[in-house]
Amino acid sequence: MRRRDVLKGIGAGIGLTGASLATLIYRIEGIDQPLLNSPGEAGADIDVALDPTPQAHNGVLTVQQIEGPFYAPNTPRRRDIRDASQREPAFVVSGRVLDPRGTPIAGAVVDFWQVDEFARYDNHGYRYRGHQFTDSQGRYQLITVRPRAYSALGTMRTPHIHVKARGASTRVLTSQIYLPDEQDSNARDTIFHPSLVVAYTRGDGPGQHARFDFVLADA
Repeated sequence: MRRRDVLKGIGAGIGLTGASLATLIYRIEGIDQPLLNSPGEAGADIDVALDPTPQAHNGVLTVQQIEGPFYAPNTPRRRDIRDASQREPAFVVSGRVLDPRGTPIAGAVVDFWQVDEFARYDNHGYRYRGHQFTDSQGRYQLITVRPRAYSALGTMRTPHIHVKARGASTRVLTSQIYLPDEQDSNARDTIFHPSLVVAYTRGDGPGQHARFDFVLADA
């Protein structure tokens, strides 16, 4: 039996409210698990022009956030984490992984996971999960669908995408990124952090394109 199932049983037995049980799960299961995929060789170059971002210049580290209870290790290596049958327009997030001095990190591993188009996590397989390695210029590109808001155990979550990232000489970053046009939902989410909002950009195709750089701490 998984710890999450045990906790739910405990919650029912001791009369925890949905919100307090959600907090308990986040505190116990939200303790960071190590990123099992190690940094490696640079991935294939990404053909995308990236304008400078504030993260690339100010040296401020990306804010760490809770992992949450739905992380799964050993994800497939892929940039496109959508279902093959998905018909929704793509939501594409591009950016760089940087060290505190703004130097791009080639071969950094970046692991993403999120809910599907029905606001559900796949806790048995690897739908909407995948890792990749940054290219020779430290660039990554995630191809997915726009995340949805959801409620779990009385806790409301605004649309977000989870991430773990690590370079050869950095600490593991565990964080989440958010959408700029979900202001009301973001304001109600107690985990939301304004520094983690992506910037929408113009791109080819009918879907949305966004930009975010991750700045990792030195090991």
